[in-house]
Amino acid sequence: MLDKQQQAAIGFAYIIENLQTCSSFGEELARHTHAYPCEENARLCRELENVRLLAETIRSDAAREALSAAERALMQLKDVRRSVARSREMTLTDVEFFEIKRFLIKLDALAEAFSKIPCGERLNKIDIHPMPHALSIVDPDGMRAMTFRVSDSASAELAKIRRERKRVDAELRRDPVEGRDGLEAERTLLAAMEESEELRIRTEMTKAFAEHSHEAEQVIKSIARFDFALAKARLMCSRGGSIPKVYANGQRVLLNEMINPQTADALHSSGRKFTPVSIELLSGSTVITGANMGGKSVAVKTLALNVLLALCGFPVFCGEAELPHFAGIHLLCEDMEDSLGGLSSFGGEMIHFDGILSEIKTESTALVLLDEFARGTNPHEGAALVRAAVKYFNNRRGCFALITTHFDDVACCAPMHYQVIGLKNVEPAVLDAALAGNDASRASVLPKLMDYGLYRVASDVNPPRDALAICRAMRVSDEFMRCVNAEETKK
Repeated sequence: MLDKQQQAAIGFAYIIENLQTCSSFGEELARHTHAYPCEENARLCRELENVRLLAETIRSDAAREALSAAERALMQLKDVRRSVARSREMTLTDVEFFEIKRFLIKLDALAEAFSKIPCGERLNKIDIHPMPHALSIVDPDGMRAMTFRVSDSASAELAKIRRERKRVDAELRRDPVEGRDGLEAERTLLAAMEESEELRIRTEMTKAFAEHSHEAEQVIKSIARFDFALAKARLMCSRGGSIPKVYANGQRVLLNEMINPQTADALHSSGRKFTPVSIELLSGSTVITGANMGGKSVAVKTLALNVLLALCGFPVFCGEAELPHFAGIHLLCEDMEDSLGGLSSFGGEMIHFDGILSEIKTESTALVLLDEFARGTNPHEGAALVRAAVKYFNNRRGCFALITTHFDDVACCAPMHYQVIGLKNVEPAVLDAALAGNDASRASVLPKLMDYGLYRVASDVNPPRDALAICRAMRVSDEFMRCVNAEETKK
């Protein structure tokens, strides 16, 4: 799968950062998010179903109070897992008992709120319930106070010792001259006796609670899963998205109207809008062609993001999504320069590409994404390398490859070919009028005219010739453009 640097590049880390969990348990799951392996497809589908059910519940006004109460309760939970586990090994301290007692009291509130969530009983592997027997051990008086002290009722001997110590303390407060040394010695002895009796009682309490420790750990796991799934559902409702269909033996990748939230937010801050991208991939190679500023890289990263989200049990930012359960995702989209080894960017790229070829041999299904592959060498050899890659992946069973390029005679080798719409639908007069300003304004206007959407074309259609149109639109030197036109005429 993708490493941390690649995850950040495609916007996955941005999604995790914007995920709003309510508890430390849910936050930990979010922080350690990973793709489900192929053999856990059923578990992945159950998680996606949980997110779907919670998203439906969030949209229901009837459940708003219950969800808010559950989130408030989640926020008040402290992590007691270490103390719970320690109860099976050694006597717990007063502080640990205080934390466990507080947790169990807050669990009561969470369980009550959870029971009022309409979909609660249908959530898979999520069972949040109170633990009254465990609570009665750490709070035998049933006062539900947010404090902990071994109760007098726990032992007649302890109650007697504390009464005696209280008497001695009262006498010492009267500041007697005679007999003070004896009273202080008696108080020291009583304090030791009290500590010993409390230790005995805490040891018994620890053993009694330890019998409930595994149940407590299972409840905590349910709390973590609930919090994490709820955060994903809230993200889906706030940003728009859908639940993907991830098939164990899927035959295609279908992503309609997909967006990349990180890129969309960056564009929005500069007054621009993200163009949703739709694409379908079948086993073998799919090629995208278009000008270098035509959005091919954005399409690749957006696809990588949404596929990774789906495999991690997240909603996807698409109108519709269907894909196989990939064993691996491989991305080659930036200069891979090995500065330590003295390799050029092209050499580094080939090292990484060879690593991808080795990895997919061991994977039942793989998604390979190559953005402007072999761009670091001359056009003749670069085109040959890309054509070879297209043909290689065509013959790899279970391999879905998406390759972007601006080289000619590449798409003809691929079963599927897409082009970036670019300036295709912009009338020349409209383009000239929009770019009539100075250099700075032209640089900012042109991206707004570009349509970064994709459309499918025949495999034998050559890459669009947007480069010269862009040069003319940007008012590049007339003298230079006459030279360009002369070169074009020679072809």
